[in-house]
Amino acid sequence: MESMTGYCYLEGKTEQFSYVVSLKSLNSKYLEISMSVPRALKASEEEIEKILKLEFDRGKIELTVDFFDWAETRKVRIDYQTLKKYHDELKSICHKLKIKSDVDLSILLNLEGAVQKEWATLSSKAKNKIMRAIRDSVRTAKDMRKKEGAAIAKDLNGSLSAISKGLVEISSITKDVPTKSFLRLKGAIEKIAGGSIPDERILTEVAILAEKMDINEEKVRLADHIAKFKAIMREKGQIGKRLDFLAQEMFREINTIASKSADSKVAHIVVEMKNHVDKIREHLRNIV
Repeated sequence: MESMTGYCYLEGKTEQFSYVVSLKSLNSKYLEISMSVPRALKASEEEIEKILKLEFDRGKIELTVDFFDWAETRKVRIDYQTLKKYHDELKSICHKLKIKSDVDLSILLNLEGAVQKEWATLSSKAKNKIMRAIRDSVRTAKDMRKKEGAAIAKDLNGSLSAISKGLVEISSITKDVPTKSFLRLKGAIEKIAGGSIPDERILTEVAILAEKMDINEEKVRLADHIAKFKAIMREKGQIGKRLDFLAQEMFREINTIASKSADSKVAHIVVEMKNHVDKIREHLRNIV
């Protein structure tokens, strides 16, 4: 079982620059991938996306890569024509405003387009190191997801045990419900009729009403859902949606048991069982 929540933050250096790789995984109905990488790594975005799709089945995956402290100086080109245009315009402004001032070269060089820096090229050695760092961040995040998944599995098993215990208690309380219900209804009708009931059809209707109060089918189905839930938990891959469906079915059976039973003890047990199903479904929102 794997959670959809994971995180990794890595720092490192290449011969060209220092870098930071940050990977965050959050819960989502589907696999969503978003990346923010430096311009020098843009050409490798498709390769990085393939790595993420291969390693993650579900969740919102956010990858951020930053480069800083470049060791090598990027080539600089001065655009003399743009510089001259800026100079002429500033001189013209000074003339029109009757300002006696020389144009400062440092101001000109800071104007947009006057100085152009070439984009740095990523060396194959630096790229390989970055790709290794991305794979390492994926492994670390997945390890965190597995650890959290194991913790969630423990809580799920605790809730399943509580529901199973409640089911055993309800079975004990309601084991003779159909017979008791039949006798109670028959006695009530005889009291109203002032004696025995001669009409067999009325007895049949009483039997049908008593049968409707029987919850044996619901108890069997609920026990089966719990067993199936535990079996799926041991499987690999995407199991969150299947488990959520089973949790819904468990809730449905518990609801039916509550509606059929008039026993206050059963009502209290059912409330606790529903609480545990709610806890299970809350956990399943974060399971792959």
